[in-house]
Amino acid sequence: MADPTRDFDVVIVGAGIAGLAAARRLRHRRLLVLEASERVGGRILSEPRGDYWLNFGAHLFGDDASPAGRLAGEMGLEALPIPGDRAGLAFHGRIIAGARAETYPLRLPLGLSGRASLVKMGLRLRSGVKRLLDVQRAVQGESAAARRMRQLGFDNSRTLADLVGPLHPDVELMLTTITERTSAAPSAMAAGYGLTSFAQVWSKHSFGRNLFGGSASLPQAIAADLGARVSLGATVETVQATGDGVVVSYRQGGETHRVTARQAIVAAPADVAAAIISGIADETLAALRQIRYGPFLSAAVATAETGPMPYDDIYALATPGLSFGVFFNQASTLRFGPRRPGGGLMLFRGAAGAAELMRGSDQDIEAAFLADLDRLYPGTRTIVREIRVQRWVKGAPYAFVGRAALQPALTRANGPVHLAGDYLEFPCMDAAIATGEEAAGRVEAALGPGVAQEMATDRP
Repeated sequence: MADPTRDFDVVIVGAGIAGLAAARRLRHRRLLVLEASERVGGRILSEPRGDYWLNFGAHLFGDDASPAGRLAGEMGLEALPIPGDRAGLAFHGRIIAGARAETYPLRLPLGLSGRASLVKMGLRLRSGVKRLLDVQRAVQGESAAARRMRQLGFDNSRTLADLVGPLHPDVELMLTTITERTSAAPSAMAAGYGLTSFAQVWSKHSFGRNLFGGSASLPQAIAADLGARVSLGATVETVQATGDGVVVSYRQGGETHRVTARQAIVAAPADVAAAIISGIADETLAALRQIRYGPFLSAAVATAETGPMPYDDIYALATPGLSFGVFFNQASTLRFGPRRPGGGLMLFRGAAGAAELMRGSDQDIEAAFLADLDRLYPGTRTIVREIRVQRWVKGAPYAFVGRAALQPALTRANGPVHLAGDYLEFPCMDAAIATGEEAAGRVEAALGPGVAQEMATDRP
């Protein structure tokens, strides 16, 4: 039976994709989702522009069996394959795309010492990825918690820089630019974390689709289905675990509100979760405070293309030495059949490079990015119709040396309070969705199946 002394069965803090995935699974419950900003989606952000869209954040989807692909399908959304190359590289005026990574030492403009250094780095990365894949295959039958622990513990005692060793300056710049996509430098991230990123990029079978209409279509569709149960502009100040539930206080419209619930899911960034939760284990709060985030900086560009462009066969291009570190052709997904006019690009920088650029104004960033865009593809600047800068101060969490030791404290039971978010494993949409749905499963178990049936039509 429902508890008449409680306002809700469950309160979810955060309407990023983790919180929304949890809410979708619990939508038959008396449910409230509180989101501090005025939109849903967290780091998933896009805006439609005619046949195309501006993309500012997460954009890669897996196949239908992946958490993000499955959820998009459930919401009736269309994920389209990306035909363009996803592992291109531009360096010193030469662009290499559509080729095996093993050929790069022969094709890039490098001296003998640079080529030797690139070969050494490639061999060590390939060997590390092979070890990682062996571990992943060995734990396929284990629980999600056990798999994550093995994943986080893999090569977690040294940095990626330690793994590859000293490099030629040109090769070091390439590695730094590529790893900035995961929000940290090789000297800051754990080796296993960096190898996981390379394994995903080198795989031809994962994260190879975009959502038609823009990635934000997914969180927006889930929120629309939840309706009034999602409350925007609601900044949660405290989530207090009590003996028989939780008390949640939040500010909205200049007023403070207080609600009670039998269970709570906190799907906010780790530092926010640590600041607002009370009444749970001290070791969990201490572990949350130690999670590290790196910055992202993106600029979404709408173009006035009228015909074929030199980047039509490219989706992602690493650009060491330019102000942006990665060039994304978001229109690649739509380059089937007759070519439509227009297009969409995203120029991206992460980690320390992003932090340095964010010291300047948006206008400074736009000017630097557009100048380098024209350097990369001469004449492209003349077809830019719109450019918008997005600053992600906490772009993504990353695993550092010793990160695995925090996992038991982050995943221990804490009564009626459950954590969700991509900081609990390798950060991506799939991780966020999986942890949100798993938290929802624990809530279901705590609430009991009888209540689920009874509350199926009882919504606030």
